[in-house]
Amino acid sequence: MSSKWGEKELKRLKFFRRTFFIRFILILYSIIVIIPFLMIFINSFKTNREFYESIWALPRRLNFDNYVLAFEQANISQYFLNTVIVCVTSVILTLSLSTMVSYAIARRKMKSGPKLYFLFLIGLLIPQIVGIVPLFLMARVFRLFDTLFILILSYATATIPFCVFVLTAFFKTLPSDLEEAARIDGASNTHVLISIMTPLAKPGLITAGVFCFLDYWSEYMKALAFIATPSRKTISLGMLTFKPVSGFKIDWGVLCAACVLFILPVVVVYAVFQRNLLDGLTAGAIKG
Repeated sequence: MSSKWGEKELKRLKFFRRTFFIRFILILYSIIVIIPFLMIFINSFKTNREFYESIWALPRRLNFDNYVLAFEQANISQYFLNTVIVCVTSVILTLSLSTMVSYAIARRKMKSGPKLYFLFLIGLLIPQIVGIVPLFLMARVFRLFDTLFILILSYATATIPFCVFVLTAFFKTLPSDLEEAARIDGASNTHVLISIMTPLAKPGLITAGVFCFLDYWSEYMKALAFIATPSRKTISLGMLTFKPVSGFKIDWGVLCAACVLFILPVVVVYAVFQRNLLDGLTAGAIKG
């Protein structure tokens, strides 16, 4: 018993020695990434005077007035609502369209399936900024300029190639027994997709949905190009409210509080779906 225990400890020690350098690099990288976010969080509770005295020192007290001012000055609540509407609707739309396309490519025996899949892969190579001018002209023609609907359409369609790439790999590896049994019972293609295949592809849907949400939440260029009315701006545009308006004066405490509010939903979404996201990426890597 003692010899077996010694062998286990020896293996653990050898594994630790082999991975020490990688662990050190990862820990160092984590510290470099965390420090800026920690500084923003600490400074969000400071007054301007405390900020200029030392950005590294802890605040004398928790000054939640900065968060109140962030909501009042920049109308953060309205920008939050607009962004949530755009992001959630875009994720639902892009996943719905991508699921149907991916199922047709992966499970339906079509001669044009590989060519269609190749066309979507080409879409991954095209930078989204290239389409801003054509989208702007189309928005003016169809009278969609300065509406949330144009953001929803542009966001959802831009990420369809990525979602098709992820979901097709999942649909190709799903077992066909349930699908064949449903068809024998007389189920239609729509029923098979909605009731059987889509629940089985849940890891892929969560993975694609989380990445799309993170992309939509921080998107800036399209929102700047298509939205002009202040009440329809997204949270990324709302951050411009904190630029200097009187000389060079900036209320750094309020600005840091607004940054925390901007980052918080992204952290929450990632924390909630972290396990599903990692499982989805691992399953896609193994099955694809």
